[in-house]
Amino acid sequence: MRYGTGMKTHHRAAATPKSIVLAPAYERRMPMPARVFVGLVLASGLWVTVAAGVPTRDPRFWYWAAACTVGELLWLRLPLGRATMSMGSTANFAALLVLPSWIAIPATTLASLCAERTSMRKPLLRALFNAAGTALTVGMTSVVLGQLAPAGAFALQGARLLFVLVLAAVVYYTCNRTLVTAVLALDGALPLALVWKRNFGFSRDLLPSGAALSLGVLLAQLHEHAGPVALAFVMLPALLVFEAHRRLYAATATKVEGRPAMIEPARRAVNE
Repeated sequence: MRYGTGMKTHHRAAATPKSIVLAPAYERRMPMPARVFVGLVLASGLWVTVAAGVPTRDPRFWYWAAACTVGELLWLRLPLGRATMSMGSTANFAALLVLPSWIAIPATTLASLCAERTSMRKPLLRALFNAAGTALTVGMTSVVLGQLAPAGAFALQGARLLFVLVLAAVVYYTCNRTLVTAVLALDGALPLALVWKRNFGFSRDLLPSGAALSLGVLLAQLHEHAGPVALAFVMLPALLVFEAHRRLYAATATKVEGRPAMIEPARRAVNE
C-alpha cells in the first residue's frame, strides 16, 4: 500500500463522510502534524536503510530488487487520498524469508523507489515516503523473524513454522497499512477509522492481502529449491490475485463510498 496524496495538502472534514472530496493539491497545504509524521518516517526509513548498507556486489541484491520491482508494477489506485496498492508485498515478503535483513531492506526499498518514480510517476517526496515506509515495514518484520527464527523461518517445521509465518505476515500487513492510514488521516484531517474504512476495511482487503503474502511464502519456498526461476512460476498466480483484488475493490466502491465504482488499474499516476 502506497501513500499517494498531494504532499501539499490540508482539508477539514466539514461535510458528511460520504461527501468528502480532497481539493486539488495546488489549493492545499499539508498541515504541520502531517509534515512532522512524514519527516519522522523519512528519517527513520533512511536510518534503517543506511544501517543495512547497500550490498551492490551481492547478486542476490539485484535479483530481489528486480523481483520486487516487478511486483510493484501491478498497482491500482485506492478511493481516498490518491493512495495506491500493489503486489509488491508478494516479492517483499519472499525476500524477507530468504535473505538476511541487510540485503532484504535495501533491495525492497530500491524497488519501491524505482517503481514509484518510473511506473507510477509520483513526485519525489511521495516516492521517498513510500520507500521509507517499505524500509520500516521490512525492517520491523525482519526483527520479528530474527527473534523467532534466528536460523531462518524455513529451518522450523510444523505448527511453529506456521505460527512464525502468520505472525510475520500480520506484522508486515499492520505496519504497512498503519503508516499509510496515518499519513492520509493527518494529511486530510480525517479520522483514522474513516480512512481505514474507505481505503481498506477487513471485508475487502484482508483476504486478497493474505493471498498476496501467502504467494510470497510460496515464492520463497520455491526459490529455496528452484532458484531464481521461481519468480516465473509465481507471476501468473500473482496476476490472478491482483485482478481479484481490483475487482473486489471495484465491486465494493459503491457500498463503501456511496458512489459508482471507479477503481481501475491506473495506466499512469498523476502528479497532483
